[in-house]
Amino acid sequence: MIKIFKIGHLPYTPFDEKFSKDDLSYLNSKGVHITSTKNNADIFIAGNHRSLRRFIIKNPGQKNYLIWAQEPRFSKVNSNIHYPFLFYPKVHVMNVYTGDVFISEVTYQKNRFTKSSKLKFIPKNFLLPHKKTAALMSFYNGGTNSKLIIEGRNIDLIKKRSDIALYLWSKDMIDIYGQGWPSGISIEDSRFSNRHTRKYEILKNYSFNLCFENTVYPKYITEKIWESIESLCLPIYYGGINSSIYEIFPKESFIDYSEFESPKKLLNYMTDMTSEEFIERINKCIVVYNKFCSKPEIFWDNIQKNMLDNIVKKLEEIK
Repeated sequence: MIKIFKIGHLPYTPFDEKFSKDDLSYLNSKGVHITSTKNNADIFIAGNHRSLRRFIIKNPGQKNYLIWAQEPRFSKVNSNIHYPFLFYPKVHVMNVYTGDVFISEVTYQKNRFTKSSKLKFIPKNFLLPHKKTAALMSFYNGGTNSKLIIEGRNIDLIKKRSDIALYLWSKDMIDIYGQGWPSGISIEDSRFSNRHTRKYEILKNYSFNLCFENTVYPKYITEKIWESIESLCLPIYYGGINSSIYEIFPKESFIDYSEFESPKKLLNYMTDMTSEEFIERINKCIVVYNKFCSKPEIFWDNIQKNMLDNIVKKLEEIK
């Protein structure tokens, strides 16, 4: 048996009983159990480095630490071992960059595709009613301080998408929903309590959706592009170097901003887009979406099992 102590709540992780009872049950079946007593723990798990450092300082006698983080900025270490101080203890790492948290391009999408119906294709006689774009995202001070340096490269997308949104807004080509924007720009806060329902209500009124991830890294693909397709909005996504999005999508499906790298060029491209091209692109996206809807449940179970087995293996190594 391996007893783990959670440093903080670790929301939306396999260690969060409110988020996924099945994940925790599977870990329990493998001998991994959560304890609320520090002195009874074999391993201490944190979801970010800040809370981990605070814990180590307050509990200098403890050892055996693991960072498990699915958010790129919660853990920026790109090695399996990390030393947060000049002295012991060492910290084991599982995050976006170690490759054992996002193990496929559709990790964490099981509920979406097993509970969704296939989408209907856009008919050939469809006429694009307008070229308006939606952006549901927070401003984060325009990405001024959002650099994310991994392996010597800045892979941040927050500033890039903020600059695009502001440019399109200045040309009356986008409606922005989200927190922190300068006065008069955002229509409403996008972090509403009924987020998923409200997001679909919003997106159904638009033809395009600016839906970059926070960063770009292999297999790091979240719900953003899928929610856009579900709403029949053509995604404006970032598929540049480090992305593995083309492992599952064909070229000329979503609009790939990395092929433009200029808000003005993107605007011109959208303005010139015909109904025929829109139909072809969105239908290619729908083909991908429907392919995953057709996957048997064992496909999704195996992805989840492999991700959880990575955790078990790491915990056994640490202990």
